[in-house]
Amino acid sequence: MMKKGSTLALIAALACVTLTGCSFVTVVPIGQESEYTGQKKFDSSEESSSDWEHIVTEISEKAADVVEVLNGEGVGQAAAVSGTAKIAVYDGEKSKKYLVLDLEGYTGDAAVMIQIGGPNSTTGIRDVQTVKNFESFANQTEWSQYAKALNKEAAANVCDPLALDAGCEGKTVTFIGGAQKSGTSTDIIITPVSLSVE
Repeated sequence: MMKKGSTLALIAALACVTLTGCSFVTVVPIGQESEYTGQKKFDSSEESSSDWEHIVTEISEKAADVVEVLNGEGVGQAAAVSGTAKIAVYDGEKSKKYLVLDLEGYTGDAAVMIQIGGPNSTTGIRDVQTVKNFESFANQTEWSQYAKALNKEAAANVCDPLALDAGCEGKTVTFIGGAQKSGTSTDIIITPVSLSVE
């Protein structure tokens, strides 16, 4: 005959199984989730790195003269631009570094700058390329991360190797890149995909 305590334990165990059902939990090691789910974790740097050469080619082929763009309809949300200008100012005092341009023939009042260093949150390159669009990504976060990763490609491949400093003032810069207005200001920021200084 079963003891009262054992009977209660058996009833409790059966109730637990009845209420929760039988299931097995697979413990997945961190970093190996895709092997079990089939879904690959988003890697913005991998995406931008594999797309970079195609994007440079596309922007280079469709870039319009920056003076004509600015004197005409402007950059809108973003525009692929190219040009040659004198470097009026090397602005390297803050975390972000810029070349302020003296564009011959430009009739506007907005400052036109090429960002060559520091954190770059512009979306000029991303917004003028067509290699990928918003639908290529799972959500807005990935789309934003892609823009930042493209800016990092620009820094690593275009700007950083030049190691520009105040000594570049007065020299001539030739560039191709994605241009857009800077936040709420009227300043125009160009993130370059090609840059040379002489």
